[in-house]
Amino acid sequence: MKRLFFILLAFIVATGIVITTTSSNLKKQSIPANTAVVTNGFAVMELFTSQGCSSCPPADELLGKYAAQNKSNIIALSFHVDYWNRLGWKDSFSTGGYSQRQRQYAPLFSNSSVYTPQVIINGTAEMLGSDENKIAEAVAKATGETPSATITIKSNEIAGDKIAIQYSAAGNITNSSILALLVQNKASTKIKAGENDGAMLTSYNVVRSIVSSSAKMEGSCILPIPLNVSLKDVSLVLFIQNVHSLKITGAVKKML
Repeated sequence: MKRLFFILLAFIVATGIVITTTSSNLKKQSIPANTAVVTNGFAVMELFTSQGCSSCPPADELLGKYAAQNKSNIIALSFHVDYWNRLGWKDSFSTGGYSQRQRQYAPLFSNSSVYTPQVIINGTAEMLGSDENKIAEAVAKATGETPSATITIKSNEIAGDKIAIQYSAAGNITNSSILALLVQNKASTKIKAGENDGAMLTSYNVVRSIVSSSAKMEGSCILPIPLNVSLKDVSLVLFIQNVHSLKITGAVKKML
């Protein structure tokens, strides 16, 4: 009986060692230290704004408060539109592409036209960009939901005026695109004309370049770096967006 007991004890100990070793190996193989991934609920806040819009500075400052929280699951972004450039001041961060992105959202919310400042969260809710209470409610709701997909930045490498990004995705990515964004964390501009003439405006998490490609479980993208962007104060953002509903289903942000 004693011999049988010691045989069983040795078997249990040996099995325990195997289990412990396997668990340790799984931990080591999970996510390398240089990757970035968000697996919980998240909120991508897209602020459509302009330096030529007199009602936009309060919205810019509110977005800056969210950016300052530095939470991995709250991704605050400024898209500077170009349709207010006609008022006498050309927004140096504006592009027609960002205006077009905003127009693509308009039918989803039964809006006959676009406006600034506007915040869109996860492609599913929109509100005035300076409405602190509604934004807080929408962010709380979004971060409390379980995402249907996740995306991981596995690596990024700077080569000249481009950044090569390797990513992996999981979950439901059917009918979706992967969008990669280069984000300037903060920029101050002296406005010399237009509705904000004479003001010193600070913009936060300004989208400086963006590329889109069909979503894959494993993929890569090349993101251009504008000439006037310093890589000392930028971040990378990747998110998964359904091409039909425009819902953002997974997102991640990483400092360079």
